[in-house]
Amino acid sequence: MAELITLTEPLSGSNCYLLGQEGYCLVIDPGDPHGSALQTLDRLGWTPELVLLTHEHCDHMAGLAALRGRWPQLAVSATALCSANLQSTRMNMSSMMEVYLTFHGRPGVHYPPFCCPAAGHTYSAEYTHHWRGHALRCVPLPGHTPGSAVIFYDEQALFSGDYLLPGEETVLRLPGGSEQDYRAVTLPYLRALPDGLRIYPGHGAAYRLDRERNAGQAQGR
Repeated sequence: MAELITLTEPLSGSNCYLLGQEGYCLVIDPGDPHGSALQTLDRLGWTPELVLLTHEHCDHMAGLAALRGRWPQLAVSATALCSANLQSTRMNMSSMMEVYLTFHGRPGVHYPPFCCPAAGHTYSAEYTHHWRGHALRCVPLPGHTPGSAVIFYDEQALFSGDYLLPGEETVLRLPGGSEQDYRAVTLPYLRALPDGLRIYPGHGAAYRLDRERNAGQAQGR
């Protein structure tokens, strides 16, 4: 596996993952609006070649503008619906983030709404990126948001976005969330994941999937 660095944004607790190899980097969910991914890449001397997004919520992509500003030709990939919803302050949740943070015990935080330009590459069905000898298999799974996806890394690990969060059920009641889509498409998929798969969630610490945890955390609310 490439070298993996996890950056956790302090306000929302969202995880950004940096996969580095031979001075180059793949970025998953740059969510810090203060640009911690950019700062870390500059410190390490890594050049990002590809950004993958698990979904459209601002706490998973607010650092994208800083990366694009530093590397204008940086490739960004997301589901087609995620890409479209990046451009809506309601669907990307930035217009509601101050209320969300207040509800989660962080009152008084200023979080201005913003839109994010579309991804340069989009997909509506399963798609595999090949990066420096590694396979990143992206699977659209609606429910948490219309544009949500999970990302397999060499079939050994899964970047799960806001699915399979440690100790939490999947949230389905935010704008665009769909219990019907989740229970018809995503829940059966998550429940069929193999035991032992390494999970890198959008919030919380990484862990190994087991049958009991899989059954509990795949529930929705």
